[in-house]
Amino acid sequence: MAETPAMSHIVFLHPGWLWLLPALLALTLLWRALGVRGESSGLATLSADHRLRFLHPLIHLLPQAALTRRASPLQTLLLGLAFTLLTVSLAEPVRIGERLPDAPRERDIVFMVDASVSMSLRDYVLDGQRIDRMTLLKAVLDRFVQQLPGERMAVIVFGDSAYTLVPLTRDHDLLRRQLARIETTVAGRFNAIGDAIALGVKQAGAQPGRKRVLVLLTDADLPTGAIEPVAAAELAREAGLPLYTVAIGATGVEAEEARTAGLIYQPVDAALLAALAQRTGARSYQAGDAQALEQAIADISQHESNVREMPPRFVQEPLHHWPLLFALALASLAQLFRLTRSSRS
Repeated sequence: MAETPAMSHIVFLHPGWLWLLPALLALTLLWRALGVRGESSGLATLSADHRLRFLHPLIHLLPQAALTRRASPLQTLLLGLAFTLLTVSLAEPVRIGERLPDAPRERDIVFMVDASVSMSLRDYVLDGQRIDRMTLLKAVLDRFVQQLPGERMAVIVFGDSAYTLVPLTRDHDLLRRQLARIETTVAGRFNAIGDAIALGVKQAGAQPGRKRVLVLLTDADLPTGAIEPVAAAELAREAGLPLYTVAIGATGVEAEEARTAGLIYQPVDAALLAALAQRTGARSYQAGDAQALEQAIADISQHESNVREMPPRFVQEPLHHWPLLFALALASLAQLFRLTRSSRS
């Protein structure tokens, strides 16, 4: 059973309208204090010699009884109550109900995925089988997406240049499908890390109240591109974006696969990735095993949580239609009462 908060009561969303009641009451009292009463208070109490107060050319067609008849106390009471209820309706009363769950404190996470040719090197051994860096990278990123529900994410793929594969979205199924399609050299053979970070800064945008995070997954093998990685990291720092780096690949040549031909083996540049992360106040991780991956996910979730204060939200039941309906009913009753008096006279 839902718990009802202690503050469950009726409040007005626009209480300023309530000042209209004492203001009009003061004007009425002032009107009477100035001696404007009785026959000069309105059309219903005007005598025939006051017709010059009106400029309407058809005023003479009104019957004499309409000019001299006074409003009855009951009719005045009904109209006064109707006006009061109309003012209450304008103030928009609502009933405060149970507290709503807090809105999710979402983040914008931009992943930058290395798809250079060096990601085809097989320097990992899992379950007795050698796997290449790209296969491990996809597993790492898929793990990230699965274990960070409710986040808005984007994916950038880079090689010779950097390209946005998936813009910021909450559709995690789409993200995982697109990640599965990434292949080495899809964006070129080389490693434009700086261009990818700069594009990540642009993709993250600037939205007040949202936590924005960059995550770079790469082996940092001989970076190329128009922008130096350190300069791009400085751009991220100036934009207030923490840049987490995840090193994909072994850190030593002892992990090289025995081959007779192919790429020149290059271990991951862990020092460069650590320097990039530290420049933005973030951390760097080595994707060596499942435990390291879990630690990276937990750290990013913990250190980059959105801790902004959010005001409590409650169920609001609109009530303004009730005083409005009663006001219309009272006004109709007053009009009916007036017509009844007119027909009798």
